[in-house]
Amino acid sequence: MTHYNDKILELTPTWISTNQLIEKMHGNKTLILENIKTLESDGYLVMKQEGNKKFYKRDDNGDSELGFLSIITMMEWNQNIELDKIKELTTISYGIYVVNENGYEQWENELTNDGKELLDHIQDQVDRAYMVMVRMNYQAKLRLITQKIADERTKRLQQHIDKTMTALTSKYDNKLIKEYFQNHVTRLEFKI
Repeated sequence: MTHYNDKILELTPTWISTNQLIEKMHGNKTLILENIKTLESDGYLVMKQEGNKKFYKRDDNGDSELGFLSIITMMEWNQNIELDKIKELTTISYGIYVVNENGYEQWENELTNDGKELLDHIQDQVDRAYMVMVRMNYQAKLRLITQKIADERTKRLQQHIDKTMTALTSKYDNKLIKEYFQNHVTRLEFKI
């Protein structure tokens, strides 16, 4: 997920055409369209078509228990792929010597291609989980679901994230992982 999600959701409390939305976003059209499709497929946006124009609106309906369970099922499926990859890869980094600003050589770790791919996938899934958490709290504020349900679901999503992160950090270089995730943080919040 990219940084466009928050803005797209902010701009779609009512129906808006794709072109109007892209115009208001002031960003990369291709990435914005990808995010719109992702938000629609994840159930955050509703689309209607009039002629050849598509219109989008934020879906402010509360998720049923069945809807939430289907989200969790998909996340667990992705998590199993990640956990299998963690077991499969002996390392996600390789060491190189670099010259620091003082002219001294020092050893640094770099991500392998497989390591970067794994962390990218995990980051995407963490972003999705946090997006669902934000959505749960938003739905509780609108009184579409109770705060207790939102809290229970948030706890379950946090446990889901923790399981993957524990497997990751118990096997690989924590400094490199921490550095990667600090550089790829997404701030998510629904604006009403």
